[in-house]
Amino acid sequence: MSSLTGPGRPRDPQTQHAIMSATRQLLARDGYDQLSIEAVAREAGVSRPTIYRRWPSKAHLAFDAAFGQPPDGELLSLSGDFETDLRAFTHAVLTFWGDPVVEAAALGILTERRRDPELHIRTQQLLDERTRGAFRALLDSGVDQGRVRPDVDVAMVYQTLIGTAFYIAHMEPDVDAEDAADRLCSLLIHGAGRTQPRKKDTA
Repeated sequence: MSSLTGPGRPRDPQTQHAIMSATRQLLARDGYDQLSIEAVAREAGVSRPTIYRRWPSKAHLAFDAAFGQPPDGELLSLSGDFETDLRAFTHAVLTFWGDPVVEAAALGILTERRRDPELHIRTQQLLDERTRGAFRALLDSGVDQGRVRPDVDVAMVYQTLIGTAFYIAHMEPDVDAEDAADRLCSLLIHGAGRTQPRKKDTA
């Protein structure tokens, strides 16, 4: 969580759960702009100070509601088949950005992070440390299997995946996730698997 728990009475996990559930419900129903600490407190049946003791702002509260819940199991489980694993990862990213709570919170948080150094760090950690690390492990397995060239630009392939998934979630929300995963996976395999750069015309 974003705020630190100081000395004193331990946090009540039931209260924490009620606040998170209320925040996710309101984000999905009303969107980030309409979300307020007052509305969350009312929905969760707690006081505003109870929320502010845990989160310094609406943005931090929304961040934890959308991104702070660890997924079940590992982020990526490698099967040994690069294409299968890449498709699973791609589908998971598309599904993640398309989640109603994540979709509602993402743009507001990206705006707020410009004014909040701590929030900026947290978003970078979410994308860079955790997700990028898993993606690098995936590409490394592709290199070992001879499916990915060793000098692949991991950062650019990663940015293509995350950026495209983010765009689809916010600009084309009705796109079928299965079909989008297939097409994006094919694009990534083509880009990562090329053995030589295309030569420019010399004529």
